[in-house]
Amino acid sequence: MRMPLRTRALPRAVSAGALLLALTATAATAQSGATVQERIYLDVIERIRDEGLNRSQIEELGGYLTDVIGPRLTGSPAMMRANEWTASKLREWGLQNVVVEPWGEFGRGWEREWYRGRIVEPFAQPLHAQPVAWTGSTKGLVKGPAVIVDVEDEADLARFKGKLKNAFVLLQPPSEIGPEFEPRDRRILLDDLLTDPWTMVPPTVAGQPQQQRRMEEFRRRQQLRAALNEFLAAEGAAAVLSPSPWTYGILRVGGSSGRDPNSPIPLPELVVSHEQYGLLWRNAKRGVPVTLEVEVKNRFYEDDLKAYNTLGDIPGTDKADEYVMLGAHLDSWHTGTGATDNAAGSIVMMEAVRILKAIGVQPRRTIRIALWSGEEQGLLGSRAWVRNNEALWPKISAYVNVDNGTGRLRGIWDQSNAAAIPIFEQILWPFKDLGVVVVRHGNTGGTDHLAFDAVGVPGFNFIQDPIEYSIRTHHSNADTFERLVIEDLKQAAVVVASTVYHLAMRDEMMPRKPAPATND
Repeated sequence: MRMPLRTRALPRAVSAGALLLALTATAATAQSGATVQERIYLDVIERIRDEGLNRSQIEELGGYLTDVIGPRLTGSPAMMRANEWTASKLREWGLQNVVVEPWGEFGRGWEREWYRGRIVEPFAQPLHAQPVAWTGSTKGLVKGPAVIVDVEDEADLARFKGKLKNAFVLLQPPSEIGPEFEPRDRRILLDDLLTDPWTMVPPTVAGQPQQQRRMEEFRRRQQLRAALNEFLAAEGAAAVLSPSPWTYGILRVGGSSGRDPNSPIPLPELVVSHEQYGLLWRNAKRGVPVTLEVEVKNRFYEDDLKAYNTLGDIPGTDKADEYVMLGAHLDSWHTGTGATDNAAGSIVMMEAVRILKAIGVQPRRTIRIALWSGEEQGLLGSRAWVRNNEALWPKISAYVNVDNGTGRLRGIWDQSNAAAIPIFEQILWPFKDLGVVVVRHGNTGGTDHLAFDAVGVPGFNFIQDPIEYSIRTHHSNADTFERLVIEDLKQAAVVVASTVYHLAMRDEMMPRKPAPATND
């Protein structure tokens, strides 16, 4: 259903007691065709708004998580500090059953300790770069040439035998990244929300033959890279250099396979700024001598190969054995401080439960917050928790998630669960004046709600304004406290708090999607 374009602010005050507003949706449920009627507790919403907008702790929470704890790579000491700090805050606010809970084996921990680098020739300049996670260290300060190693198969390696001692290896040409002739919208336009599909939705999966060819090529490249890594180590190469996929000096950095305790520690690998990598590549292609001086010191941790989630409960009353869950991933990459990905979502969920505790509501169902680790490596923490708690699947009414940056909430995806649309439309109706205007039919991917959706538990991800997420901050060294839009996150926490409260107060659990048809 399209929401009306006009907005209406809530009254500044409502009478005390259980003021209920019945809103009738024009959309019918997919299963029965009957209209759905939700009870909306406007007095509770007013209290949520007052607490969340006037006494918010969003800025303090975000500042501590990013500026004090810093980047939170799964398996690192900083990630454990984040687990323990979030648990302490949940206990401070009065949540129960708060645990820092292991979910399974993750692998080696890793932290960046030290990096320095410079271009020596053709002219002196600091080398703007950062190490890839779970790669190794140099043997002190190494001086050597930048060498292009262009190989298509293992046979090509023979051409470089005896030529790579102390070399800084360039494996790929820089991408061509032109200027931004058309600026991107930081807010989702109202017309796009109400009419056109949201442009940030991941593309549909390619046809099976094309997908299979891509997988075969991916596996071939993986095998070649493994052989190449072994060859480079044997030849005494100093490090591998890769270009950042983003320009203007932004370093977008991920990780390697080195967290596997059964695999050798990879050579140091550095992501170099797009502009400087291009300079190195072009001069190496010209035959102009390129010399670098680099020292990388990284640390691995193998004393505890497990990883952990933080969880806590606001206990329910008459339906306490049923759950409404809210969550976000607490882990991040290491070059920034993981502000928009995903300290933002984590502090929104923390603030949402703080608000509910502060105003003293007693939900019927238990509200459980989960702050996941291992999301950046493939939703590992949430998938493991779901797998480890199969007995709870029938008791979880819904899981809601925030993980698309710092932007305010504009609505929610139904994750192709059409029966959820009229429910969310009514629950979110009181927040039209804050910009929440749509329940979108369809799927969105890439984050922890998928762990629940995959086993038939209703899992949903909110729609957010993009701000700078996909062009500046996602997995980059620019992802710091300065990128948090505090007022947007206050809005998000208020909307989430009300959403989970109303889901916890419903007579019925959220409808499940119909089971997929099977061929007998």
